[in-house]
Amino acid sequence: MAKKLADRFRNLRLLPKFLLILALAMALVCTSTFAALRIPYAAYDEQLYRSCMQMMAVFAGHIQDGLAEIEELSFRILADNVLQESLTTMADKPVTTASWGAAKNAVGDRMAYFSMWFSHARSLQLETADGQDFTQGFGQTSVAHEISEERIALAHGSNGREVWLLEEKSARLFLLREIREVHHLSLRPLATILIEMDLNGLVETQRQNMHWLNSPLSCAIYSGDVCLYSSDERVRGLSPAGEDGYQKISQDGQAALCVRFTADNGWRYVTLVDYGAIESTVRAAERITMGVIVTASLLALVLSAWMIASLLKHLKILLHKFDAFAADGVPVPEAPNPYQSRKDEIGQLHRHFDRMTREYDRITRENAEKQQLLQEKQMQQLRAQVRPHFLYNTLESIYCLAIGSEDKRIATMTNALGKMLRASLNDKRDVVTVGEDLQIAREYLHIQLLRYGDRLRVEEEIAESFLSCQIPAMTIQPLVENAVHHAAEEMLEICTIRLGAREVEGDVEILVEDNGPGMDEDILEKLESGAIKPEGLGIGMRNIHRRVQYAFSSQYGLRVKSAPGYTQIIIRLPDTRGGIRG
Repeated sequence: MAKKLADRFRNLRLLPKFLLILALAMALVCTSTFAALRIPYAAYDEQLYRSCMQMMAVFAGHIQDGLAEIEELSFRILADNVLQESLTTMADKPVTTASWGAAKNAVGDRMAYFSMWFSHARSLQLETADGQDFTQGFGQTSVAHEISEERIALAHGSNGREVWLLEEKSARLFLLREIREVHHLSLRPLATILIEMDLNGLVETQRQNMHWLNSPLSCAIYSGDVCLYSSDERVRGLSPAGEDGYQKISQDGQAALCVRFTADNGWRYVTLVDYGAIESTVRAAERITMGVIVTASLLALVLSAWMIASLLKHLKILLHKFDAFAADGVPVPEAPNPYQSRKDEIGQLHRHFDRMTREYDRITRENAEKQQLLQEKQMQQLRAQVRPHFLYNTLESIYCLAIGSEDKRIATMTNALGKMLRASLNDKRDVVTVGEDLQIAREYLHIQLLRYGDRLRVEEEIAESFLSCQIPAMTIQPLVENAVHHAAEEMLEICTIRLGAREVEGDVEILVEDNGPGMDEDILEKLESGAIKPEGLGIGMRNIHRRVQYAFSSQYGLRVKSAPGYTQIIIRLPDTRGGIRG
């Protein structure tokens, strides 16, 4: 199975192959991104849980502050000077005296005054040591007498400290305290006060102060197993048992966070935070984030596909070039194209392929020309094998007959032709001296002078010091022959052929000049590039040019200077007069 998939992948075209790789990479990135998103969301959840715990601690602290405020007010009551004096008078004076009555009225007035201090109490009751009862109800028409003998004894046993009482059946909360005489530090019991807390009012006030939660705080307060307060039935159904902390629960299919906290006074706070809205917000953020990532990935995939296709288009063009070159072998012409100025690998591929086709075509043509040269040489060898001694003997016989007939022109022409044949057929060397190669050209010109007479003039200005320089065999004579053929035969005026030599920049140049009609100065470049088809003069010049380069190097060879009525062919050679080069 894996091998089949690998084979199918290898056989895919480049565009789907690139897109598949890109899609897999994007899928990996998206998966990693989605997984990484859970890290901040988990951290957010953890921070939310901790914030709920802190919020619960703050809420419980506010409740505790409310209870502490009641304790502080109770202390202010028992320490009130007017109340102390009035209660002392009532304890010391007979009931029938006016001072006792005034003291009782004063106690009633102070009780009314004290009632204005409380914001979260239901009632304030005071009972003197002789059984006189004073009651202030806050917002109630009637208040039951709650100070019993048992509670008086409990307060007396606390020695003036506050005592919190909880009625488990009714979940009512009271603060009990004994008032003792502070004059002369007698600490005589004077009265007992009982304050009933409005716990619901205190909790509701603190709940209203938590308005920044965006939703009402749902909570319950327990003292042991007694529920002191519950904001709704949902939270009332939660057990206060368990360790302090948070717990994610589900109620009626809605996610919620249950937070349990134990205050310093032992009360247990159970809070229910609606986590559904928060979770919905988080999930919506996750969906939006995922949507953005997926959309961006798809856009990146589409953009990448377009960019890859634009790149592969140039590779398809290159493939078409391959197919076209394989079909007809025609090289890509060296003409302006969009890939000449491109600096990337695509431009390099196109330029290298174009150059390769031209190089291949050039090498193919050179090989064909070399094959043609080889065939010509083989033909020359075959011709040379036609009894050269027979030709020499025949020419010698003609020479003797011409001498016998006293025909000097025929004798001279025959003698010159014989010398040319001996030099060209007997000497098998590829490189000879300029003097030896020049001698063959002289014999040829000797014959042509007899042929053309006064219409041909030869001027030779070659110093003897140049005659020892090395040159490929049969180099000067073909150029002289071309000069005679294309100048003397085409002109009615006198044709002048000049042979010269000079030293230029450490090299030697042999000059063959004529006053013929001239030729193109760039004929060699056109022959090399294939702009013109080599034939006749072109074949001879190109062959000589290449033979010089093969014998020495590419910096040597032929060069043409031409103008109407003037042609100069320059043979550039290395200066080998100091030694022989192979």
